[in-house]
Amino acid sequence: MIFKGSNALRVPLTVIGLVAALGAVATTPAAARSASCWGGPTVTIPNGRTYSTSVCPTWVQTRVRELPARNGDTTGYLFPGNNWVVCQRKGDENDQLGGGRNDIWLYTQGDTTEHEYNGWGWIPATSVSYGGDYEPIPGVRWCTGTDPRWP
Repeated sequence: MIFKGSNALRVPLTVIGLVAALGAVATTPAAARSASCWGGPTVTIPNGRTYSTSVCPTWVQTRVRELPARNGDTTGYLFPGNNWVVCQRKGDENDQLGGGRNDIWLYTQGDTTEHEYNGWGWIPATSVSYGGDYEPIPGVRWCTGTDPRWP
């Protein structure tokens, strides 16, 4: 076997070649982010409007908030898994979950309810499994409403 480097640190060239080959076929971060969400069900939100949704994987349980802000009232909780969202919008700084940073919030309905809004509200983009710091979540449409309580 051929080794590269000094006697103190011997790395077989075959291992280096294998690592390089695996890196060449790995998905790039941009490609992984572009496939983060897919088409979901059609839902009617509390103000009576109907929207198509996107399903996005979330990796952590998170509070659903009345407003796209950390200090918004909790309307419910969303469990980790493949969850649908109606849209996304910029808001206040997200909860810092797993080291991620963002100011994008996604409108959905929680798995549990604790408020008059029946669990409807905003989750931080930092709870979604894919996406970059201060970037929107790929595959989710932008909200168009001007009232921060609704999309």
